[in-house]
Amino acid sequence: MPIYQFPGVYVEEVDFRAKPIEGVATSVAGFVGRTRSGPVDTPVRISHWGQFKKIYSDPCQPGSGPFMEGAFLPHAVHGFFENGGSRCWVVRVGGASSREMSGDAAERRGLGALAAIDEITMVCMPDAVGLARTGDEEVLAGLQAELIAHCENAGNRLAILDCPRALAPRELIDWRTSGLRRESKDAALYYPWLQVEDPLTDGPLLVPPSGHVAGVWCRTDAAYGVHCAPTGGVLGAVGLESDVAESDQPELDESGVSSIRAVPRRGIRVWGARTLSGDVDWRCVSARRLFIHLAQSIDRGTRWAVLGPNDQRLWEEVQDAVTHFLDRSWRAGALPGESASDAYYVKCDAETNPPELIDAGQLTCEIGIAPAKPREFAVLRLIRLAGVPRSSRAVPAPGRPS
Repeated sequence: MPIYQFPGVYVEEVDFRAKPIEGVATSVAGFVGRTRSGPVDTPVRISHWGQFKKIYSDPCQPGSGPFMEGAFLPHAVHGFFENGGSRCWVVRVGGASSREMSGDAAERRGLGALAAIDEITMVCMPDAVGLARTGDEEVLAGLQAELIAHCENAGNRLAILDCPRALAPRELIDWRTSGLRRESKDAALYYPWLQVEDPLTDGPLLVPPSGHVAGVWCRTDAAYGVHCAPTGGVLGAVGLESDVAESDQPELDESGVSSIRAVPRRGIRVWGARTLSGDVDWRCVSARRLFIHLAQSIDRGTRWAVLGPNDQRLWEEVQDAVTHFLDRSWRAGALPGESASDAYYVKCDAETNPPELIDAGQLTCEIGIAPAKPREFAVLRLIRLAGVPRSSRAVPAPGRPS
């Protein structure tokens, strides 16, 4: 309490309610893989491509930069920044071969290091897919299962998975059902590989798409919001390893595979936004990422309530803070509905906090959310008016505007 030492008028600023909840960042990627040089098994925060080059280039071979033959991490990070990414964390896994990442080593040395970084919202492990070139798809599926488990345990991020190389759409679907059998709402699989220019040879090079896709996720977040399907804009690539035909798209979507396609007159674009979940409520990447964003924002924005008196006043303050945050999200288009009551509800009162929970030191706030889902199918219904006289087609009804 302030101390007043002489007579006068004093003005004090007093908050009449709890601080508003602010949305957490949604566009921070985590990368695990191999590069030419740099610290090993240590997460490094990277803000631009030049910083990555400075840290992970070999001073003995300055002309090669961070790139090395057989390593896809530098290409993934470059694609991330080229396609709209602005901040990421990188863990370089040491060793001369991709096989040294197999088994529990990847989780322990790479994914384990990323677990402590709370701001990460998407994770890529591009060098794991290199194992598929030796026919060792089982090891690849095991590494990707570890990556999925990492994201599920963290509860605040999604895995962006790469498909094996040189698979036709039908072969990829078979691998999805027999190799990577795991279903998860916290992972998305993209197909096919991308063709880029190899800085080491100035020729074409095929690379896994996860880093480029992560950049598109960030670009969509910045332009439209996390509630929109992350497919906006042209993908920064020279070409694709294989084309996805219109007839292939339905089966790929049904298997939870998100396609990348060369769209005539529109360039190379991400043309799918499916998770690996069989649950219709979680099959859209944007719906899952929105829910994570809202949950993390509310969690961090209400931590002031911990250790406070668990009474009616606290319940009202928590309910007001959460309601105001969700109302802003609804007005921004993240939640559907003609009215706020259609989009969400918040309940924090004596009913959700009975005496037995208060005695246990718990405060319960019940929040219902209806996330917006992307429009995957735009139906234009064309009706042929055969045999109708032209003079009678456009005659408005009496008293109605034409």
